[in-house]
Amino acid sequence: MNDEAIPRKDAQRRLNPVMQDAVKMEILKLLDSGIIYPIFDSQWVSLVHTVLKKASFTVVENEHKELV
Repeated sequence: MNDEAIPRKDAQRRLNPVMQDAVKMEILKLLDSGIIYPIFDSQWVSLVHTVLKKASFTVVENEHKELV
């Protein structure tokens, strides 16, 4: 690791409300399963980047208020 590297802090990219809710649900799911964990004191933290799939699909809520 380079000792001369300077940490960057970028603003989080904006998401539309539906996409933001879907990202929050996925993050909570990953936190609950232990795959990811919160880091509060690190200067080296990546932002969340969402990438839509090329295939066309529509996200809707089912009767259980889940996005499908």
